[in-house]
Amino acid sequence: MESPLSLQALLTVAEPGDAVDTRIKEAALEQFALVGIRRTSADDIAKRAGVNRATLYRRMGGREEITRAALSHEVRRTLAEIEQRLGDIADPLERHSRGFVVTVTTLRDHPLLRRLFAVDKDEVLSWLTLEAGEILSIATLFVTAQVRDGRAQLGLTGVDQAEFYASTIVRLIHSLVLTPDAPPRLDSEDQLRDYAVRYLQPLLTAP
Repeated sequence: MESPLSLQALLTVAEPGDAVDTRIKEAALEQFALVGIRRTSADDIAKRAGVNRATLYRRMGGREEITRAALSHEVRRTLAEIEQRLGDIADPLERHSRGFVVTVTTLRDHPLLRRLFAVDKDEVLSWLTLEAGEILSIATLFVTAQVRDGRAQLGLTGVDQAEFYASTIVRLIHSLVLTPDAPPRLDSEDQLRDYAVRYLQPLLTAP
C-alpha cells in the first residue's frame, strides 16, 4: 500500500527547484564540509556551483535561505539512504524496529554531520536545534508515512494518530543523535533494537 506521504513524494514533490537549484544546494554542502557553515559565503557557494551571485540570490535567496535549503536537501537524501537500507522488509513490526536502529546509526555515522561538528560545532548545533523546524518537519512527514502504512498492514484503525506518534519518534531520534551520552544510553544496535521492541512498538500498535 503506497502512502500519499511516500518517500517518493517527499523527494520529488516537496522539494522545490530544478537541477540548477540542486547543484547550488550540493555546492553549499560541499563548502560547509570544507570550512563550516559560519565561514561559508554566498560567493563561495556561487563559485562552487558555477553560477553568478545574481543567479544565486534570485533562485535561493540569501545565505540563511541557502543554508536551510541545503540542509533540508541533505535530510531528504539521507531519508532515501535509510529507505534503501531497509530494503523490502515486509513485516511492519520488523520494519519499525529495524528502521529505528538504521536511522539512529545512519545519523550518528553521517559523514557530513561528523565533519560539520569537527569544523563548526557551535553553528551546526544552532541549525540542528534552534533552526531545526523544517528539518524535523520533513523527517516527521516521512515517518508518518511509514507509521500509517505499518498500522494499516496490522489492521489497526486510528491512522490519524500516526503524525503524533511519528513526531514523538523523530524528537527521540533527534535527541539520541545530538546527545548520545544522556539517558537512555543506547550505544549498540542490540540496545537500540531492544528499546524499539520494548517501548516503541507498544505505542505504534496502540488502538
